[in-house]
Amino acid sequence: MIRKFKETIKKIPLINLLFFLIFLGLLYGGLSLYMKYQGYAKFMSQTRATVVKTKSVEIGIATKKYRALSTLESSESIEITSKFNGVVDNIHFEEGSTVEKGSTLYSIISSDDIGMIQISAPFSGIVGLSSVDVGDQVSRGSFLTTLDNNNVMKLKLNLPERILFYLTPNLRFSASTDSYPNAEYSGSLNYIDSRINTETRTIKAYALLNNSDNKLRPGILMKVDLFLEQVDNAILVPEESVIALDKKHYVYVTNDDKAVIKEVEIGIRDNSKIEIRKGLTSKDKIIYMGQEKLKNNSLIKVIE
Repeated sequence: MIRKFKETIKKIPLINLLFFLIFLGLLYGGLSLYMKYQGYAKFMSQTRATVVKTKSVEIGIATKKYRALSTLESSESIEITSKFNGVVDNIHFEEGSTVEKGSTLYSIISSDDIGMIQISAPFSGIVGLSSVDVGDQVSRGSFLTTLDNNNVMKLKLNLPERILFYLTPNLRFSASTDSYPNAEYSGSLNYIDSRINTETRTIKAYALLNNSDNKLRPGILMKVDLFLEQVDNAILVPEESVIALDKKHYVYVTNDDKAVIKEVEIGIRDNSKIEIRKGLTSKDKIIYMGQEKLKNNSLIKVIE
């Protein structure tokens, strides 16, 4: 067998044999280098630190809010109309002025043989623009002007049935309007309807706003935040630090130079923060940037 192999080798041209030996050398060297690279890569993957940013959990107030829109109305509002046919004899007010309850607004000469008729303000408030002038003919039911009591404004709301559980007469709210961006109005709901609208699945409610400075006007659009629930001394973390997976939630915390994953139970979402009800302590430091590259017990390098 060995003799045949030697004879076969002798028959191979020297140049081919040389190429064959070079090929074997290259193959061996390549395999050796590949094995070394694989070992190095495995070592690096075990020792390479992932750059992350961390912060301590925050202890604060978690507030569950519901944002609604409302168009302001006067607490008292009426359209003044003529009760008789006739001619306007006199107008006793300045448009846009405040009048007292019982003040005479119009004098009308009746064409129904009743004589002079006076129309008075049923309550104190701001009288609007007059739709008639002295000498104009009016008929029964003709619109004359408006009267609004703007000292107190009504903040009317149509709220979804799903938040019915939270609705109580003392439910706090905060309201604002783009008309006065630096002003904020707060208070509690004054009334909640006793029935739910079966077509819209909403329930009516309203609150009263003090408007003694007379800045607010009927028709202004208000943004209203209802404070449905509040938790004091809550553990709060940035929203971006929470990982959702298979209907569960996780957060990475630091343990010396390693990242440890913890399953958590979340609660109220308050702006860019989330309440953590279970899974963290007030001493934990969480990772809020770079966590998408981590695995449990990954090495980390914290940067500011």
